[in-house]
Amino acid sequence: MTAFWPTLASYVEALERAGKLLRVTTPINKDTELHPLVRLQFRGLPEGKRKAFLFENVIDSRGRRYDIPVLVGALAGSAEIYALGMGCAVEDIDNVWRQALAEPVPPVEVKDAPCQEVVITGAALAADGGGLGRLPIPISTPGFDNAPYITAGHWITKHPDTGLHNVGNYRGMVKAENRVGVLLGRLAWGMRWHIDKWRAKGAERLPAAIVIGAPPHVTYAAVTRVPNDVCEYDVAGGLSGRPVELVRCVTSDLMVPAQAEIVIEGTVPTADVEMEGAFGEFPGYMAQRDYSFFMDVTAITMRKKPIYLSILSQMPPSESSKMRNIGRAAAGLRLLREAGMDNVLAVEYLECAGSNAVAVVKLKKRDAGDGKAALRILAESFMGKLLVAVDEDINVKDAENVLWAIAYRSQPYRDAEVAEAPPFPLDPAAVPPGAGRGLAGGGPPPRSTALLIDATMPWPYPPLSLPKRDYMERALDLWSSLQLPALTLKEPWWGYSLGYWTEEEEQEAALAMQGRHYETGEKQKAGRREFKD
Repeated sequence: MTAFWPTLASYVEALERAGKLLRVTTPINKDTELHPLVRLQFRGLPEGKRKAFLFENVIDSRGRRYDIPVLVGALAGSAEIYALGMGCAVEDIDNVWRQALAEPVPPVEVKDAPCQEVVITGAALAADGGGLGRLPIPISTPGFDNAPYITAGHWITKHPDTGLHNVGNYRGMVKAENRVGVLLGRLAWGMRWHIDKWRAKGAERLPAAIVIGAPPHVTYAAVTRVPNDVCEYDVAGGLSGRPVELVRCVTSDLMVPAQAEIVIEGTVPTADVEMEGAFGEFPGYMAQRDYSFFMDVTAITMRKKPIYLSILSQMPPSESSKMRNIGRAAAGLRLLREAGMDNVLAVEYLECAGSNAVAVVKLKKRDAGDGKAALRILAESFMGKLLVAVDEDINVKDAENVLWAIAYRSQPYRDAEVAEAPPFPLDPAAVPPGAGRGLAGGGPPPRSTALLIDATMPWPYPPLSLPKRDYMERALDLWSSLQLPALTLKEPWWGYSLGYWTEEEEQEAALAMQGRHYETGEKQKAGRREFKD
């Protein structure tokens, strides 16, 4: 790490110094204007020009004014913003993640915390504008969402036996001043796994907390899937190289980041669910309403002057897809390495397809089945719907390059396979609208599958049909001397051998460069054969 942001406020200052922050001081309606304004840059600007937005004059549709600013796009508006939050260069993101997962740092407990400078409990939580209503929670998809939703809320729960905390980022539908929904799905993972464990022990409720505005490294860990026996606090400590400071909640024994902006404490019934949604989700469609869990709020604590953090999700590309994909790629690489596949070089998720949808595995193939083996491991762990294995020369960040590999390095009858995957209710292709996810007996769980494509070369290939590197570099010099427009070169931009190229072909190409191609023509004339149909 080259930089460390102990608080969200210190990170905001860093964004401003880097020219990545836009302060908006004119009145902005959080219900109708705020997210749409930020959304425009994801639909109309190149990634490098995206910025974080800090709204300092927030109102709502009822005319209420808020004294809490709203920050959007600050965690992953672009790869550059994500790297700034990590405290490293863009090219070092993978290395920081690799080290964090390999060398986690356990948290430490502190007694006093900025996140508890203001404490709201009791009857005040139910008063109009006294509970969740005092927070400027935006509507993410105006015209379709049925409520404001907490999008950057890290839900904290713990295992009833081991006490191991889970920190997961789930959406939270604001239902009342003191009640908020949470969508967890059917996967036995994270908070949903904890709810099932508490219910199995006969507990009617489990304590939970929602952390909003934690230091950036905590958020990056929270949105990344790690095994159930690993605590995201430890991973966050590994990302920053420092232990996360935790403080005990005021109404439960859960531990939350002391430097957070806002904490919402409460309890979740283990056996009751209620209708939730619809909400615009990261696959790019409205997620249908259905029964889900909820939390009754027991306390809200915050800084004296907090910042409300919101994540822009919905249609990709988005802040959510950028952030989730980077962390998910790091987790996928570690999963494959732990499975013994040390020949896997990289894992990448293509942002154009949203979060956790199209995963590309780059490997140096040793055996014919390496590509399929890697993809099956990811499919079993719900690490993608379309999984592609490619050779080491393919740029896994470039969708066009990956599609080219699929087109000409694979044959569907031999290299494609459909594998069963854990249920994914947010996929509109898995569940018809209104069919339900089965949390209240409303229907069977969805069936999800993954398409595996081994797009690695099945045998040595001829060279790429591009000029060799030295000729292309000479062309670059000429381009510059002619003062032509600046180039953003896409890989590959020069030709190279892929294993099948004879000495005779190399010699003939060399003769052509010398203007001696007639010699090749004479040789071919001498080798004429009779045509046979």
